[in-house]
Amino acid sequence: MAQKDLISDVVEQSPNRRSLLKKLSMAAAATGASMVTGGLKLKADPASPTVVDVLQFALNLEYLEAEFYTTATMGKTIDQVGIGISGAGSSGPTTGWNQVNFSNSLVFTGTIANQIGNDERNHVTLLRTALSNAGIQPVAKPPINLGALGIGFANEAQFLTLARVFEDIGVTAYGGAAQFSSVTSSPYIGTAAQILAAEAEHAANIRLQVARLAIASSALDGVDIIPPPSGTYFFSVDPNTGLTAIRTPGQVLYLAYNAANATSGGFFPGGVNGNLHTSSGSSA
Repeated sequence: MAQKDLISDVVEQSPNRRSLLKKLSMAAAATGASMVTGGLKLKADPASPTVVDVLQFALNLEYLEAEFYTTATMGKTIDQVGIGISGAGSSGPTTGWNQVNFSNSLVFTGTIANQIGNDERNHVTLLRTALSNAGIQPVAKPPINLGALGIGFANEAQFLTLARVFEDIGVTAYGGAAQFSSVTSSPYIGTAAQILAAEAEHAANIRLQVARLAIASSALDGVDIIPPPSGTYFFSVDPNTGLTAIRTPGQVLYLAYNAANATSGGFFPGGVNGNLHTSSGSSA
């Protein structure tokens, strides 16, 4: 499948390509990335991250989601099916998984899981290709522990429970990233919106399956809207505003690490790669 080259398309269509290339180069330099073997130089989380910081952070999350769906449906990791995982920063294996037996045809769980897995692998390749073609080394896939919560692979109910967590977090993470001025003023905003829309479709379908199969859910934090039967709303949308919640990178990592003010833990036992790598407190 041909992959869309985000940066090349944007540069080609820009009325001032020289100025745009200069901005992209400045953004790359601002990340503190080292292009020599050995990876990425880490620094404190910037108060106002660059668009490259945000894309690298998103790539960590896409690795997590792609590994979850690929291992559960295919019994293989993403590198075993040809997806690139090398790059800057620490790398390591994906553990805590096994292939899931998808036998329920009521809500097409197996078919949908395969389609979402294909989308997530494409997201990984899209982000890696865009960064590489701009002369920026993508972050490597860090060590991932898919069994961090002790659930997800024993049966379809466990799979959907963990899928709901990943999808709802993904929607709020992209929504939160869209609040940064570096993203809203960048040429990436259109494609970021398309990825957000894809994640939202995934979330809606997974939530409907959870409701239809009466799978119990627990709230992740103060902004989590759990689906029926444990909750009331089928969509992860605030009924008072008509909007989804947003989470900052630090709030996303609080859930991923299961700890505040941490740089590793939970699903990322060695932490994520890039400049946005420290958790904050829980979303209120």
